[in-house]
Amino acid sequence: MNMQGTGKFMKGMAAGLVVGAAVAMVADPLSDRQRHKLQKKTEGVFKNVGGIIDTAVEMMR
Repeated sequence: MNMQGTGKFMKGMAAGLVVGAAVAMVADPLSDRQRHKLQKKTEGVFKNVGGIIDTAVEMMR
């Protein structure tokens, strides 16, 4: 996989996350308590995904 492909992949992932989050928020409004729990879980998920992506990019160098 070349670096141009990696950049396009990252942009696609970011766009998908933004669109998915927007659709989920419109489709199912959450209470404050549910929103707080989801925010904490999402933070952990993004840290893990970021670590995986960083490792993958380092392996390609």
